Formats: sequence, C-alpha cells, structure tokens
Amino acid sequence: MPLAALLLILVSAFLQAGLNFLIKGSERKIALATGASLVRVIVFLPVIVWGRGLLGEGSLTITPWSWIGIVACALVGLVFHLLITNAYDREDLSVVYPVTRSFGPIFILIFALILLGERVSPLGLVGILITIFGSYVVHLPSFKPSDLYLPFKAFKSKPFLFSMGGGACTAVYSLINKRNLELIDPLTLYYLIITCTTLFLVIFLLTRGRVNEIREEFNHNLKSLLLIGFMGFISAALFLFALRMSNVSYLGSARNVSIVFGVILGSFFLREGYGRIRFLASLLILAGIFLLSVG
Repeated sequence: MPLAALLLILVSAFLQAGLNFLIKGSERKIALATGASLVRVIVFLPVIVWGRGLLGEGSLTITPWSWIGIVACALVGLVFHLLITNAYDREDLSVVYPVTRSFGPIFILIFALILLGERVSPLGLVGILITIFGSYVVHLPSFKPSDLYLPFKAFKSKPFLFSMGGGACTAVYSLINKRNLELIDPLTLYYLIITCTTLFLVIFLLTRGRVNEIREEFNHNLKSLLLIGFMGFISAALFLFALRMSNVSYLGSARNVSIVFGVILGSFFLREGYGRIRFLASLLILAGIFLLSVG
C-alpha cells in the first residue's frame, strides 16, 4: 500500500472515531446527527460538483434501479443511526464502537455465504473467532475468574444488540453499494445517499414531534454539529481518494484502526473504565478483521 494512501486512511479512521466521540457526548444524539447531516448536504454540494469535474466524471444518468439502491441505503442509514444513538445512550463509546465495527465484516461474510454461496477460508474462520473473542474481552471488567462470565450477560443486553444491529446495517449498506458503485461515481453516490438519509432522519423526528431538537442543537451545540458534519464528509472523501491509490480490501482493513482510536478517545477523554482491557480487545478485533479481509 502506498504511504500516501495509508496516511489518508489513518486520518480518515481518526475522523470517523472522532465524530462518534462527539455524538456520544451529546444529550440529543439523533438530533445532533441529523443536524450534522444537514450541514454536509448544504455545505458540500459545491465540493461534490467541483470534485466530479476534477475527477473527469461525465454527465450524470441515474437509472430507476440506482435510485432504488440509493433509497435502500438511506433507509439502512436511518436504522443505523437509530440503533447506534440508542446504544450510545446506554453504553460506553469504547464498547459500542468496537462491537459495531467488528460485526460489520462478519455480517458481510454471513450474507455472502447465504446469498452468494461463497465459502469461508480457514484464515477467515480464524479471523471471525478472534473478532468475536475481542468483542467478548471488551466487556470484561477484569481477567479474574469470577468476572469471566459477565460478557455473556452483556451479550443479551440492549446496547450489545443495538451495536450488533449497527454492524449488520453497515454490512447491508456495503453490499448494496457494491452494486451502486458499478453505476454511479463514488462522490455522487455518497452525496445522494447522505441527502436521502438526512431526509429520512428529519421525517423521523417530525413524526416523533422532536424536530425542534435540531434547532436546539444548532443554537446550543453548533461547534460539535459543524465538526461532525465536516469530519464525516472529509473522512469519506479521504477514503474515496485513497481508493484510487490502493486495493480496496487493504484500505477497508486499514480503516478499521478507527476501533483503536475510538477506544482511546472513550478511555482517556470520556473517562470510561477498563481502558487497558478495552485497548487489548480493540487490538484483537483489529487483528481478526484483518485476517477476515485477507482470508
């Protein structure tokens, strides 16, 4: 992997962990995420137009099937936001973020087995087992024998189920976009999905009588809202540019270093407990995902 691509991915991974750190610290998480998405949609439209010209993209034609894929991804994005914000309301960043990121690749493999008839290599199976073990370790308060059963209780909890559901959403999102990217350039696809996801988030808040929360976030939490909006867009843009320099499987695996960044941010800045154990767990999950991606 070229050094430039690796640096872009590391910055992208840090920004991805950073925006989750900011969402975790908010009292109105779904409203904050919606406001940040509005910022991306409004502010970065000129950037998308300029980027398409810079990359030499021609006239844009979107077929009905492409729109179906875009809307499907947006609906999955809505469900993802609802699951993750609910998980963050109940559990630490240094638990929710690693679990969500770890189950994404596992679910991609499961869906590929069921839908595409693909087989799991021995190395991939080892990667799955290490990733699941890392998710077990991240729930440990200590390595005392009396505490070793506690993660099994956590596996039945709502935060874990919401986090795992978020991982399933990322898998579905990735599989749909694999087809979408054959028809639409990455920048345009990203922008259209973000726009539709934002629309669905606003509709959700409207139906719940909570749309005023978006205004409250703009009035009282503008700095975090703008940071999340900019960080999310820049993270995605850096990843797309890195794709032009290296293999997607290597980049996808390297980007999961954000798991480690998420644990560090949660442990040191949010004062979440069990930092050393969770850091070890994040390294296990990262190793498992790497084996899964190359296996």
